Amino acid sequence: MTDRPENPPAFPRPHSEDRFNEDAAAAQRGMTLRDYFAAAALTGHISCISGANLTSEKWHAEAARLSYQTADAMLKARES
Repeated sequence: MTDRPENPPAFPRPHSEDRFNEDAAAAQRGMTLRDYFAAAALTGHISCISGANLTSEKWHAEAARLSYQTADAMLKARES
């Protein structure tokens, strides 16, 4: 087990200070690492399926479920 957070931000952006710009960018946490992994997994799941009815709501729900299941496995693998 490591001391890494279980589901850290994937692309955090620290607060940026610009003395010439009052609208300096505020800090943002970004998407979670789990969401990033799920998005990557979804791309893979879609590319591996041929002949699927991509307009089916059932297919979309299953693809999302599988993508987050894959993301959870990826996060678990980080623990070791």
